[in-house]
Amino acid sequence: MRGSKHFTVVMVVAMLAVAMVPGAVGAASSDALQVGVTQDADTGDATVTVTRNETAVENATVVVESSGNYAGNGTYATGTNGTVDLPNPQERVNATVTVTEGNNTTASSVVLVPLDESLDVSVEVDDANDTVIATVTQYGDAVENASVQVNGTDYAGNGTYETDADGTVAVAEPTTTTNLTFVATADGLTAETTVEVEADDLNIAVSQDENESVTITVTEDGDPVENASVAVDGNYTDAGEYETDADGTVDLISPLQTVTVDVAAEHDGLTAETTVTLQGEVAAEDPFGQLVSSFVERLKDTGSDGPLGQAVSDFVTENNPGNADDKRPDHAGPQNGDDADGDEDAPGNSGNAKNGNGGPPEHANNDKASDEEDEETDETEQADDEESETADDADDESGDDSSDESDDDDSGDDDSNGNGNGGGPPDHANN
Repeated sequence: MRGSKHFTVVMVVAMLAVAMVPGAVGAASSDALQVGVTQDADTGDATVTVTRNETAVENATVVVESSGNYAGNGTYATGTNGTVDLPNPQERVNATVTVTEGNNTTASSVVLVPLDESLDVSVEVDDANDTVIATVTQYGDAVENASVQVNGTDYAGNGTYETDADGTVAVAEPTTTTNLTFVATADGLTAETTVEVEADDLNIAVSQDENESVTITVTEDGDPVENASVAVDGNYTDAGEYETDADGTVDLISPLQTVTVDVAAEHDGLTAETTVTLQGEVAAEDPFGQLVSSFVERLKDTGSDGPLGQAVSDFVTENNPGNADDKRPDHAGPQNGDDADGDEDAPGNSGNAKNGNGGPPEHANNDKASDEEDEETDETEQADDEESETADDADDESGDDSSDESDDDDSGDDDSNGNGNGGGPPDHANN
């Protein structure tokens, strides 16, 4: 049999008796009655016990009243052990138990619970240990080895657990606000409860003080988080990965120029992120040389893992305004061969007057083009002569007289093509 639920009531001596007997307060206190009500964990029956100074009181009058239909309502007298037995209620009832012994009377209200409803499960959140604790009791006493089923939407702690000697099980706190249902079972009895558990929130904040230093702070439910992982992403000299200190902070230097960065934090499965704009030391309209100078001074102040010259070279290569069209200053003139009106024939452009791609005007190449055309004509005529000579050789070998007439015609063609006496190079020039 498991323990029983105890209700203890201290008998209060009537004020009238105290008033009538001066100096009897001590005696009245020693005559005070104690009343306890328990319910049996196996049957649900209730027992009223009356004592005085831890001694059972026999023949005390006990009156039980309730608003519900309870079979235990009535008047009883305590036995030699100072007790009165009451039946298991069929429903929950609020009962008033009034005890009288001699001139001493007291009354108290108790809740009597039927056996099939006697098992109870309660839940509380332990933020200090990031756990949710469920406690199983019966008539107020802890129930060991009770089975507890835990279920929640997208909750990693779903499963079945067993209570310890204190009647408790502890599960991990959810990472998101979740409704968790706990179903306890013991000796054929069942109890169930559903609670909304608010998850711990990881927060990240970024601030920049008057000295333009940057501080990243990570908190969980308002408390600083040590050893949280922090990632800073952007065109920022201090971009990288860090870990928070005991105050939950990461300290960085200000950027050389105003920049927008993404900052993310992670700790124990919780994440947080934010995007902020950090104010720079050098204005965007300042000369590029001033930016480089500030970078060099910063390297001298903070130190560098590698050669100073290499670091400066890398910085210039990465940040040189000439690497991006949007960094081209206005005084540098239009880009891509356009004049101020968008025309492509502006002076100083990178194309010729026709296509905007630069170079001399088209007429500057006329002589060269003519020479190239003459060379192409000579090459074509030379190919024709070679084909003609090949044909003549074939005719000679065949002994065909018609070939001679063809040769005479071809000779006339040569004159007309400039290969004969009419002009052009002599025949032997093509040998």
